[in-house]
Amino acid sequence: MSATRRLDGQTLVCDSNKAERAEQIKAEKAAWEKELDDWTHERDPYSLDMIEEAKGEDSSYLHPRQVLRELEKAMPEDVMVSTDIGNININSVANSYLRFEKPRSFFAAMSWGNCGYAFPTIIGAKVAAPHRPAISYAGDGAWGMSMSEVMTCVRHNIPVTAVVFHNRQWGAEKKNQVDFYNRRFVAGELDNQSFAGIALAMGAEGLVVDKLEDVGPALQKAVDMQMNDGKTCIVEIMCTRELGDPFRRDALSKPIRFLEKYKDYV
Repeated sequence: MSATRRLDGQTLVCDSNKAERAEQIKAEKAAWEKELDDWTHERDPYSLDMIEEAKGEDSSYLHPRQVLRELEKAMPEDVMVSTDIGNININSVANSYLRFEKPRSFFAAMSWGNCGYAFPTIIGAKVAAPHRPAISYAGDGAWGMSMSEVMTCVRHNIPVTAVVFHNRQWGAEKKNQVDFYNRRFVAGELDNQSFAGIALAMGAEGLVVDKLEDVGPALQKAVDMQMNDGKTCIVEIMCTRELGDPFRRDALSKPIRFLEKYKDYV
């Protein structure tokens, strides 16, 4: 029996519960949006040190959270987004700034940890749904593992947009070295060439962004090239070396061995 044919009292109670729940969800969303607006940068001691260090550098570097907020605001309707692993992406920082109105829109590696996942995944999504804007997020480490697929996009006319967070480091690994090894860093730094320049050499388009006000317009320009000109574009965003919370806090904790024969393997 449909709700409209139930007794008036039952229908009123049902409608009242729905209205209260809707208001509760609305308030929770508003509180979360305010928290994201106020959270302009990471606040841990290491990140604060990196923010101060960036002030003394010649180049201009952006706070990743502010970049993610600007990207979110510039997202087109019906967008598909893939995120890679790394400190900006898999640790759910990027996920907090993504909004979707329909299913089959978000593709994330999550706990599989397959570095270099985002770009080939969004290429496949674009082939499956060529009418939808397709955008991938990756840090510079993960991007180094997948950027040769730009030539695949150019060669086979599969236009997509790739956002690369260029923070000159293996961020997830460095976060472990901060948390577990008192900042004793090993093989965490990256000395990269211009990813936008490499994209141009491969026949795609490339944009470099080092001002916050240019983030949204750059994404919109890249998506316009994708949807109207059939071009792949890499948006290279220069970021500070801030480090967000890890996706797993137990990454380097001592394992628990349940079988006797493995007790000595720690």
